[in-house]
Amino acid sequence: MHDSEPFLFPIGEVKARTGLTERRIRYYESLQLLSPRRSEGNQRLYSQRDIERLNEIKQLLDSGMSLKAVRTHFFEPPEEYERDAESYFEGKRIAHGERSRHGSLYPLKDRASILRRLDQEREDKE
Repeated sequence: MHDSEPFLFPIGEVKARTGLTERRIRYYESLQLLSPRRSEGNQRLYSQRDIERLNEIKQLLDSGMSLKAVRTHFFEPPEEYERDAESYFEGKRIAHGERSRHGSLYPLKDRASILRRLDQEREDKE
């Protein structure tokens, strides 16, 4: 490990820091909720960010959220971004003088890139 790399923790240390079992940690990895690095010997190595994510997952589940809802929380954009995107699309339709009765001007595949652009613009303003 180089000095520029963040400090990484083996699964036993992560278990101690989160209170989760090794099996549970690996299960969350199988659901792609986190992606630990691997050592040359193929040992899982977790960053501080991974530990924070595991603690957040644990808190969400403890609060009564389902695992499916937790996955949605991490992988789908917040509702406000969807509203912003719809406003963006509607503005584009109006600007082009088009009335929308049957969906978006933009194919569904382009929405993800537009959502990322909106997110970046929001961060730049802050």
